[in-house]
Amino acid sequence: MESGIDVRTSPLQVAGDLNGDGIDDRALLLESRASRRGPFAAGTRWELLVLLGDADGTESPVAGITFSLAFKVTALSIADGALHTTLAAGQEATDTAFVLESDGLQRADGQLTMLTHLVRREETLSKIAAKYGVSMGELMARNGIADANQVYIGQALSIPPTPLAHENVGGVPFLFIGLPGEELRASETALPLRPAQHIVQPGERWDEIAAAHHVSLPALIDRNGLRLSARPMPGQVIFIPGIPQNKVIYLTFDDGPHKEWTPKFLDLLARFQAHATFFVNGVYATLYPELIQREVNEEHGVANHTYYHSHLDKLSQDRVAWELIATQTAIGVDNQAPCFRPPYGILPPDAWNTVVNQGYEVVIWDIDSLDWKSSDAEAIAAPVLERAYDGAIVLMHDGGEERPATLAALETVLTELGAQGYRFEAYCK
Repeated sequence: MESGIDVRTSPLQVAGDLNGDGIDDRALLLESRASRRGPFAAGTRWELLVLLGDADGTESPVAGITFSLAFKVTALSIADGALHTTLAAGQEATDTAFVLESDGLQRADGQLTMLTHLVRREETLSKIAAKYGVSMGELMARNGIADANQVYIGQALSIPPTPLAHENVGGVPFLFIGLPGEELRASETALPLRPAQHIVQPGERWDEIAAAHHVSLPALIDRNGLRLSARPMPGQVIFIPGIPQNKVIYLTFDDGPHKEWTPKFLDLLARFQAHATFFVNGVYATLYPELIQREVNEEHGVANHTYYHSHLDKLSQDRVAWELIATQTAIGVDNQAPCFRPPYGILPPDAWNTVVNQGYEVVIWDIDSLDWKSSDAEAIAAPVLERAYDGAIVLMHDGGEERPATLAALETVLTELGAQGYRFEAYCK
């Protein structure tokens, strides 16, 4: 199994018909290392996946539930179309059941007890509430406490659970049950059982790749526009049919084109069948028109980033207008996308009016990779991976200086977010 984090399959598995189609389905428990924030950001978490059986013998992951670190799944069974789970939670064990519904796995009955806290010396009710991220009122109501000052050492307090949170992870609907105070974000969860893409390894064949992902060879070929006569190339990225890529990331690159580095960025994007927007400086577009044409030919957006990467707050409006027109001329009127990004993200009101009056959409960014101040690929990729969401605009650079760390970070971003079902499109074309 491929995954972006350390995941292993637990011996706890169960089979039975969950959706009433007469075909056996499976519930599969995964154990993975936690990568969350909050008071319980260590140890193992348990992820329960439902895999529906198809008539052709394949299985499709359709729903799942992630249990908090306070829980451990101790038994599974399927009966009457429901998945029954025995949990160990804190100092208590509770039975519960889940049914499969159109939008994912839903809790059918049973009460999940989150945690029991034993009051220690010098602890107050307010400190305990703060520790678990719950209100004093909730804590008092759950434990029948009328006076907040009347707690004693060794007293067992039941910590109230958080509301169930619904997320969509790689096209699989998940139901999260977290501890109070935990942050539950899709970017911090394990990947689903079947990733959305496969990176070809040396010696692999098309039929082996199809078999590994439980899809038919014709479907794999059609999804990727492949030819059976062409051998798989190591490093080639193959999309897996049947895994929806319903989330979009808009990668943007500033300060190019760069004679050495821009071709490497274009090669990498092509390998992942990804598209981006290049905010170019006119001076470099003039020097390397062949790179501008390649960006256009490969269906990337090519947009305006001024001629000399100028501080627009220090220029007259006539000079701002010249920077726009000169860059458009260097790119080519037919090639340029109708978008503008101000250098340094600085665009005073007068300059804004000049830009908008020339028909440009001003595009800033949602996620800054900070590659302009780091030479560490992992550090550059981290903010993109941690903060990625559907529709986010990411800032990176292909020009201005040497960019080996950004190039390495881009491969990580394309690999990990692509495996989670993201596709990469040009924001401006």
